[in-house]
Amino acid sequence: MNKRIVNLEINEIPPVVLEDFINKNKNSILGKLHSQGKLEIFKTFASDILKKKLYPSQTWASFNLGTPFSKHKCYWYSDPLEKDQLIWNRLASNSVKVGVLGSLHSSKYPDNFLENPYYSFYLPDCFTDNCDTKPKRFNSFQSLNSRLVSDSARVTSLFSLIKEIPKLLLPLLKNPSNFGISLFSIRQIIRIIFWAIKFKNKEFLRMSQFPMIASIFLNLLEKYSPDYSTLFSNHLAGNMHRYWYAYKPNDFLKKSRYPNKWMRNNKETFYLSLKMLDEFIFKMMRSESSKNLTILITSSMGQEANPKFEKYKLSNFDGKIKRMDLFMNHFRKFNKNSNDMVLSDELISRIKYVRNMAPQYGFEIELGEKNEVLKFGEKLRLFIQDIGFDSKIDFVENFVTLTLDPAGDVNFQENFTLRKAQLKFNKMGFYFSKINDHHSGAHCEEGTLAIINGNDKLKSILNNSKNSGGYIDYLNYHSIILEYFGIKSSEKVKLKS
Repeated sequence: MNKRIVNLEINEIPPVVLEDFINKNKNSILGKLHSQGKLEIFKTFASDILKKKLYPSQTWASFNLGTPFSKHKCYWYSDPLEKDQLIWNRLASNSVKVGVLGSLHSSKYPDNFLENPYYSFYLPDCFTDNCDTKPKRFNSFQSLNSRLVSDSARVTSLFSLIKEIPKLLLPLLKNPSNFGISLFSIRQIIRIIFWAIKFKNKEFLRMSQFPMIASIFLNLLEKYSPDYSTLFSNHLAGNMHRYWYAYKPNDFLKKSRYPNKWMRNNKETFYLSLKMLDEFIFKMMRSESSKNLTILITSSMGQEANPKFEKYKLSNFDGKIKRMDLFMNHFRKFNKNSNDMVLSDELISRIKYVRNMAPQYGFEIELGEKNEVLKFGEKLRLFIQDIGFDSKIDFVENFVTLTLDPAGDVNFQENFTLRKAQLKFNKMGFYFSKINDHHSGAHCEEGTLAIINGNDKLKSILNNSKNSGGYIDYLNYHSIILEYFGIKSSEKVKLKS
């Protein structure tokens, strides 16, 4: 009988960071499991796209579809993909019970998941305004989570959280577990607040999402015991992007890019994130749900010291479009006042905003022909240029993705102060905020596939998937899991040494 699998998708964790935590925290549950030979760390490699092009929505699509980017074409969160081939949908279609909480691209809902008994539970990622969940009692939590992610700018907005709480106060008080409130999550959130105060960094509050979704996941796992379940978390990845310089300053040639106080306050950030994961794994392994269970820790890629960071001019502020209605109103005015290539009102009425992660913004042209999609993309580019930003436009089928990054826009940073930017662009739907951290961590091809309490069958499949250099091509994760559950899949990818 196969052991059930829990896959903890810890976004962008590289093997080196996990190994560092284990080596420096021998008494942690991960440290003890490793010393007892119950935790083995495999290295994966993202092989299907150039390193400089790696992006989480693309790599997780490749990882969970088992097909290269050249085939699935899904790069941004809003891009379409063949959802039936996602690993959890393949398993469910083959009578394997699955549970999903937050995995990227799960907001591209499977058909009839509410009625299908092989979906034990299903809470999608937050890149959608459709907040259907299974069980339905988590709809309010999903809606809150989705709104907070949508409203979040470069810095955490405490105002957004405070604004949302009164709307859900009654259901929260009535059923706190539906919002991930438990003794476990309360303890972790109190510790996060303590860290935020101690290290004078309110960005640590972003990590509060993890204990709540972890608490919900554990409850669902105990109740339904699916054969394969996934939990996605970004609580480490954001910290690696922001604080790699504090974590390993010797990875960089230029020293003293930040004050000593900043370095002291942020040097332990990675370990704080992993301590939360460690405590969750400890709790999970002590619960009834741990019987006959294998736990995986996976990432579709990793991070490393940003090789371009030495050349960066450190920005003072960042911004995002928070009011898409205001932004589109100004776009319509620009379009009407144009001298050429004016888009019709009928075309504009078919433009639907699709959720993405800033600095990307997605648009779908409903029933759009190729020439209409291209015309809208070009008009959008001209509009962004006219108001004073650099931008990039991408096309996939009838989807247009705008990349607009004020923090990385050198000309914009030179021409505007935070106050000037606020005065000019707030009426267009933009929100700007001061920042004191930057992307010193960058994406790399080396990801993690750690296995806890694996049986001989799964270990054998993993070992047979390694190349002579010890790596597993991340495109093979899909076929590894299918093979484990006895489902026929396409041939595995051969990764060169």
